[in-house]
Amino acid sequence: MSRQPLLRLRTVGRLTIGLLGVATTLLFAPSAAAQPDVDANDAITAAWQASGGDAGPWGPKSGDVYQVGPGFAQNFASGKAFFTPATGAHLMQGAILDKYESLGGPADSDLGFPTIDEGPGRAPDSRNTTFSAPDNPVIFWTADTGARVVRGPVNAAWDRLGGSSGVLGVPAEDETYDGPVVSQKFTGGEISYDSRAKKFTTQPPELAGQLADLQIADDPVSAINAARRAAGGPLGPLGAADGEPYKIGDKGYGQNFVNGKIFYSPDTGANVVTGQVLAKYESVGGPQGDLGFPITGEVDGGLAPSSRMSAFAAADKPVIFWTPDYGAVIVRGAMHAAWEKLGGATGALGAPVSDQTQNGNTINQKFGGGSVSYDTATKKFSTEPGNLAAQLAGLEVPGPQAPAATPQASDRGKETTGAHWTWWWLLAIIPVLLLLGVVAFAVARNRRHRGGGDLFGPPAGLAPRDGREYEPALAGGPPAGHEGREDAMFGDRYAREGLGSLASTAPPAAADEAGSGPLNFWGSSAGGAGAEPHTEEAAAGGDLEDENPDAVDTAPTRIPTASEVAAEPIAEPEFVEPLPVEAESVEPEPVESEPVEAEPTEAESTEPRLGAVESDREPFLPPAAAFVAAGRDAMTDTGRHARIDVDEPAPEATALHMPLDDRGQMPEGYPIKADTRSGLYWAPDSADYAEAPVEIWFASEEMARTNGFVRGE
Repeated sequence: MSRQPLLRLRTVGRLTIGLLGVATTLLFAPSAAAQPDVDANDAITAAWQASGGDAGPWGPKSGDVYQVGPGFAQNFASGKAFFTPATGAHLMQGAILDKYESLGGPADSDLGFPTIDEGPGRAPDSRNTTFSAPDNPVIFWTADTGARVVRGPVNAAWDRLGGSSGVLGVPAEDETYDGPVVSQKFTGGEISYDSRAKKFTTQPPELAGQLADLQIADDPVSAINAARRAAGGPLGPLGAADGEPYKIGDKGYGQNFVNGKIFYSPDTGANVVTGQVLAKYESVGGPQGDLGFPITGEVDGGLAPSSRMSAFAAADKPVIFWTPDYGAVIVRGAMHAAWEKLGGATGALGAPVSDQTQNGNTINQKFGGGSVSYDTATKKFSTEPGNLAAQLAGLEVPGPQAPAATPQASDRGKETTGAHWTWWWLLAIIPVLLLLGVVAFAVARNRRHRGGGDLFGPPAGLAPRDGREYEPALAGGPPAGHEGREDAMFGDRYAREGLGSLASTAPPAAADEAGSGPLNFWGSSAGGAGAEPHTEEAAAGGDLEDENPDAVDTAPTRIPTASEVAAEPIAEPEFVEPLPVEAESVEPEPVESEPVEAEPTEAESTEPRLGAVESDREPFLPPAAAFVAAGRDAMTDTGRHARIDVDEPAPEATALHMPLDDRGQMPEGYPIKADTRSGLYWAPDSADYAEAPVEIWFASEEMARTNGFVRGE
């Protein structure tokens, strides 16, 4: 065996042995997966044993470890131990444990898990436990005051003033809320903090000076938790939390609850919005709309039996006011200033009925007791009843006037929701429009490269035919400024009108009389009386584009019988030299022939006769003659497609010849090849004559040029 295969074999063997070793290690190694319940049990057991086990303050165990919220707990004879990896295992007992669990414990309260074992406070005969929430809460107990929670700015101020051993003493009550102001009473005084003004006040007042430089960091989660507590906590109108807090814009936050939402920003604090007020707020964009963040939670609107109101941060001081009769209505700007001046919902105007409207310079809003109008040009109010206007003279209107809201029908006692346009939707629409524009440009550019034509049109000189290919464009010639393009190469009547221009040989005057539209395939003017419909439906009255209704032949045509046709054959059409290129439509001179018994109508007398361009094979004819030339029995045809028999003229009188069965075979006397697609012709002395495509054979180059073809080389 050669050296190289031997080395490969050894390498494969070593790799196989290595993989088997790794697999064996993974298969038989002990599981390293995390086991939180085991870790919790170990930590709690270690703390319990360190405190003295069954003989210590915890007493014996009562059951196994169980999960609670994001952590674990275990019951003991004297209390409960709680554990998370971040806080460790700590015991709570008695009144402090009861207070903790009454607020929801580790699962439903916003206190978090205990960070220390319950122990004595600095005040005589007191006990306390601290918790893991970001606003550093503590539950403090004395026999006289019971267990009280102190947290956030109040706890920070209490610590600054000496805590339970300071001038304020121990907490005597739980915190209370009045809008943005949180207050708590102690045995020696009271602390209040305005979260909007960032300012402390105290009882006794002189204590506030010691708190002037105390800075309270803004924490969105703590603020949202405080707003929830102010609304009643888990047992209040918000109900249980529905997910964690989330960001809104750069600095805002929100959190969803079963029955409402809390919105927070550093400037407005955290405020609760629920029910129809929330639905109305979100219908106009919520905190990212033109109302801004709420600056108050929902408050009683002052009307019986029920009313609610929330204020928002926009410069024109908007409020949403809800009543069972009118639902949630926005009042803002001049309307809000006048409404407030006249006593608000409890004044002369009463509750708002619908959103404001604007007509020109005049803003108007209806209320239960009347209406208010404000002229933004004259800065004057008018009211209904009129005697209220005097009270509004000189009233200052807050902020810029907001756009008038679309009036909404009253939905008594029901929520009104729906999608409303907001400017920020443009951020989503504009990229989509740009993308569509790029795609359209790319498609058009690709089409141009393939067809050689306009960027947003068909190839030069060609018009779409049934969406599949292109054919020579119709009358009208090349567009201005495009004379040098492909259609200019054969920009005569053939290039503009198609094959029909070759069959038309009438003088220009006749064409003008018959109508001045472009020629169709059969050589008739599309706009004249001689227009031949291409289908029976068109002949029966289908619309033709640009058709002159006064020139349409509507007279009936007498149909000769078969015997009459046989007895009186139609005269042989006379050959006429092709027209110059400039002619638009042609009509041959009448050809003498023996008359048929059918007398022509007035309309028939003005139609162009058949101009013949014949060969020794088959004539180039309009539809009815083509029926005969193709050997079809047209005896049963009626109307404009009645049978017409045409005798072939002498070969020497023709200008062109259609290809024989073998397109490469030259008809006798027609040496000039012509291609209707390119508009080129080739003489026998042309270099490409043998390979040139042929659609028509001409008798001479002059005939080819006369009919609009250009010599190809």
